[in-house]
Amino acid sequence: MKRTVFIVALFSSLVCTALAGGEPIKDAPSVLRLASGKEVKVLSITRTTLHGSDEPAVSLQYVTDISISDTEKLYSEAEQVWAAFRPIAEREKVHAAVVTANEPASGFLSMSKGAGWAWKQRTDGSWGPPDESDHARVPK
Repeated sequence: MKRTVFIVALFSSLVCTALAGGEPIKDAPSVLRLASGKEVKVLSITRTTLHGSDEPAVSLQYVTDISISDTEKLYSEAEQVWAAFRPIAEREKVHAAVVTANEPASGFLSMSKGAGWAWKQRTDGSWGPPDESDHARVPK
């Protein structure tokens, strides 16, 4: 299965984009415990819509200690985050979700790099990456 990665140069622009069209999820956790036992700090969980459509989605932003350039290791972590986040997406009754890993912010303007992946629910109820032809893949 081909993995789709969206590399984002500036974390701040992604956060502004995700929050501008979204609303915070009520009772969203500030930390997620992964199946491995690792905990990740959640920056935000919001309801949003995907770019290129009005399809509702949930978006999770979290802090990672893995370099954004190490996409294989980062994707492996993002899959674990998705597994912990999936019940929230299903509770919100959406069929699309985006998980974005962000390096810790640094510098004068507190900028960081991030990478994100999308999952969509199929008609059989399973979740997976969007089809390559699906242009509604990232939050507005």
